[in-house]
Amino acid sequence: MEKSILPDGWTIQEVRQRAQDDTVEVLDPCTPVFHAPREPDQSAPLDVDVIIGFTGLCLAHLVANGEWYMGHRVEPGEPIYCWSSYGADLGAAIDGL
Repeated sequence: MEKSILPDGWTIQEVRQRAQDDTVEVLDPCTPVFHAPREPDQSAPLDVDVIIGFTGLCLAHLVANGEWYMGHRVEPGEPIYCWSSYGADLGAAIDGL
């Protein structure tokens, strides 16, 4: 059985059920992720270890503080731009979608 990279024993199926979205997938953690303030030239790179893709949105898990940041990207393969932390609890972050 393959070890999940999702926290606290979450499986991708549990994430899909919680989000009510069958398209949820774990994305490549090497995807560039930025905290994007109002001014695009002030965006800062984020060090993440898990990225979960939802229909139109993403949750990125920060290494430094364990919080989930919500963001989006225009096309697959493009960077993800996050706007805010939704806390350290994955379930609460999913509920904030």
